[in-house]
Amino acid sequence: MREKLFAAVSLILVFTMLFAFAGCSFTQQEEETTTIRKRTSDLPTEQLYKVSGDGVTHYLDAEGNTLETTTVLDEAGLAKKNGRLLDYYNVNVNALADGSTTAVVTRNESKSIGKQTDADGNSIAYSENSYVNAAVDSLKKYMLVTKETETTDYTNELSDALPGTDYVSSLTAADVECSSCVDGDTTRTVVLTLKSPVPSSVIDANFDKENIDDIYSEFDKAADYMTVDKAATKLEYVNCVVEIVTDLQTDEVLSIRYTKGVNVSTVVTGKGKLASVGEIPVCFLYTYTVEYSIDRTNPAEAE
Repeated sequence: MREKLFAAVSLILVFTMLFAFAGCSFTQQEEETTTIRKRTSDLPTEQLYKVSGDGVTHYLDAEGNTLETTTVLDEAGLAKKNGRLLDYYNVNVNALADGSTTAVVTRNESKSIGKQTDADGNSIAYSENSYVNAAVDSLKKYMLVTKETETTDYTNELSDALPGTDYVSSLTAADVECSSCVDGDTTRTVVLTLKSPVPSSVIDANFDKENIDDIYSEFDKAADYMTVDKAATKLEYVNCVVEIVTDLQTDEVLSIRYTKGVNVSTVVTGKGKLASVGEIPVCFLYTYTVEYSIDRTNPAEAE
């Protein structure tokens, strides 16, 4: 009897220790989760809105009070702000590709051609020839003004839907020119503007892959008027922005938008009605935007 009692007590002690260890493990995981949440959610936000009718933009503090003046950050303060928002972006975007999120991803892309700008923000003409400029203005109405939409199944293989395979954001503070974080009633919008010109290595690693040959193929639509010299073409990445919208309470990413600008400098040869212009330098801004919307609703449960 005594041996049976001893065995029962020993068994109870073993289970007690197991539960204690389990409790410690759970508490540790909970503390780690809380730490991550504090690190990614305690952000420098900017509440802003426009008062209807007067066209004035008002800035609000965290309590919703209108600010009479706005704080201008020094270099160190700006670097700290950029670093905090970059950390928030990297942590939450990269969490999408770890296999723990199951969602339907809808991808929308659009392309357009416009004018480049100089250092003062003034528009630069496409070329020195008025006929070529008029032709580009007419042609761009149907060149690169395309929109495409793709939707995935309800899956946790989100890395296949996001830019590249096994996508991981590798943006660093050195890549970021400025940043902003605006909180709404239920969502948070974080915008990172990269330093221009952006190295092609940063574009390749962090942006939606897009074949620059698409630009040339679009110019095939203008083959009756001009041809492009690919060998003389130079590309410079500018106006590159990444933006995420997240759930304010959970930090779950609801959408990601990548905007990539490419300053294209090339030489075109006039044909047909433009044959008289011969070879002439042309420059333009090619803008490519792709947005991913992440819907975690299970379609089967929604029916």
